[in-house]
Amino acid sequence: MDCKNIKENLVQYSLDDLRDTEKISVESHLESCSECRDYLAESENLWNLLEVSGEIEPDAEFLSNFWDKVNVDGPKIKPGFIHWIRNINLNWTLAGAMASIFLVSIITFGVFSTDTRNSLLMSTDERDELVLMELDDAIAKETSDVLSIYGPWDSEADVNGSGGVN
Repeated sequence: MDCKNIKENLVQYSLDDLRDTEKISVESHLESCSECRDYLAESENLWNLLEVSGEIEPDAEFLSNFWDKVNVDGPKIKPGFIHWIRNINLNWTLAGAMASIFLVSIITFGVFSTDTRNSLLMSTDERDELVLMELDDAIAKETSDVLSIYGPWDSEADVNGSGGVN
């Protein structure tokens, strides 16, 4: 075993809380390593000092004095927006739900909102259609006036592909 593993097992070794194989390997390492022997001796001295000193009992007025001191020296609350922001305890589940709702609402309004660009184009298209119909009527009237020089125009006459009238 290396020194690091030995130092981790020295507390159990000093309490005699190791298996026989681990105890034998710790003892063989301690025989060859003076640093680990010194570490074990220092830790045993420390435990002995702690046992000798006993338990320390606080003064009877300790708790009341402590709380009086806390009330006097407690943190001073500074009013203001920055202080309010710093002391917000966000519940991350609530924050995630709100973000999801926001995202769904943006998508919903984007998909189901009316497209005002199309309504503008539709009104423009309607005007263009009216202009084209008026133009068509004007051309048809001029064409019938021009063709009247050839004689009465019969609407039932069949015009063949060669330009003649049957």
